[in-house]
Amino acid sequence: APAMPHIRPTHARTAPARHFAQLASYEEFLAAFGTPDRAREDETYGDLMGYDTYYWGARKHVRWDAWDDRVSLINLGAFEGNSGP
Repeated sequence: APAMPHIRPTHARTAPARHFAQLASYEEFLAAFGTPDRAREDETYGDLMGYDTYYWGARKHVRWDAWDDRVSLINLGAFEGNSGP
C-alpha cells in the first residue's frame, strides 16, 4: 500500500494509538466509537488479549488491546469480516 505523504511510514503504524491515547478503558472506547455491529473477544491461553470490533456501515475494524488499554489497529475499507452478516 502506498505510504501516506504527510505521515512517515514509521508513524503511520502508531498514529491510531496516539490519536486515541485519551481512551483508558474498553468502556471509554465503546463510548467514543459506539456499539459495534460485531465484537469478538481475542483470548490466548485463557487470557483476554483484546477485542476486535467491526462497524459494517463505516467499513471499519478497530482493535482494542486489553493488555495496554489502547486502540492498537484501525482498518478501513472492504475486507473479510467487515462486510456484514
